[in-house]
Amino acid sequence: MIYVRQPTDDEQHELKRMARQEVGRVSERAHMILLSAQKRTVPQISTIFGVSRATVRFWIRRFDLAGPDGLHDDARIGRPHKVTAQVQTTLTTLVQNDPLHSGFLATFWTTAMLVPAIFSLLGVHLSTGTVRATLQEVGLRWGRPRLAMPRKTDPDKALKQWRIAQAVLEAGPDAAILYADESRVQLLPLIRAMWQWVGQQVRIPTPGSNSSRALFGALNIRSGQWTYLVRKRMMTEDFLAFLEHLLVTYPVGAIVLVVDNYSSHTAKAVREWLGEAEHSRLQLLYLPTYCSHLNPVESIWLRLKGTIAANRLHGSMAALLETVDTFFNTMSPKQALTWAGIQD
Repeated sequence: MIYVRQPTDDEQHELKRMARQEVGRVSERAHMILLSAQKRTVPQISTIFGVSRATVRFWIRRFDLAGPDGLHDDARIGRPHKVTAQVQTTLTTLVQNDPLHSGFLATFWTTAMLVPAIFSLLGVHLSTGTVRATLQEVGLRWGRPRLAMPRKTDPDKALKQWRIAQAVLEAGPDAAILYADESRVQLLPLIRAMWQWVGQQVRIPTPGSNSSRALFGALNIRSGQWTYLVRKRMMTEDFLAFLEHLLVTYPVGAIVLVVDNYSSHTAKAVREWLGEAEHSRLQLLYLPTYCSHLNPVESIWLRLKGTIAANRLHGSMAALLETVDTFFNTMSPKQALTWAGIQD
């Protein structure tokens, strides 16, 4: 019959501590050794703990060789990580390229698509959760992209910018130098991010039926004077009405008006209107195409809509336009130039 060797006093003390304080199987093994030291047989101990006799004999031998330390589990190496540096690099490369190049009929990668792609390339099977965690680890996040202007350049960009600069110089210091643009306001509120209580999403009422108005605006970049006109549409006749409005606003002196290449600005009727003698003091120039960001009036529209239209329903078009009037009437020339980025 096999019994454990007689523990020393220190070993006896450590075994009792382990039996009381260690967790799970280690505590159980300490109890086995203490019982064996009391001359309990292997069959008796195996019955008490519900383990095989071979298991009891194994831990008796481990104690005889290594003492109480031998009752702990050996360190386990575990399975090797599937996400090696090669897997990580391959995943990063894949998501930065079109899925069509890898044989997938799709416009962007999903984790479900990356799983078979990695298996095909490296023979490594990953779960979708592992793929997601790996992409997040390298700094990638799942989210909506945003639209951007096409990466195109007007071949005549430098020439058009030079014509604007030349026209300003030739017009003299007393000329009105205006940048103009159109925008639209509508009853349907703009939805913008705002602070809300968790679980209590704010509801913005809608008008039931939507209606809109076109705003034509011009900023004098020398004085900061703002001029605008409300119209129902943005057609050629509406732009011509705005040009007439500018002539009334600036009754004397030269006017240099810079606009973008919107179709109503370049229409034949506009060219004919400019050719008339009574309109000769107004010179119309065009920004380079794909360069709407060069028009400072864009910033004025952005400020207007963020102030009066975001997350707010106006009761009627008359109420909305009254708010527009209030906004522009309280906008000082200095504010206009600052918002437009022309001065600090």
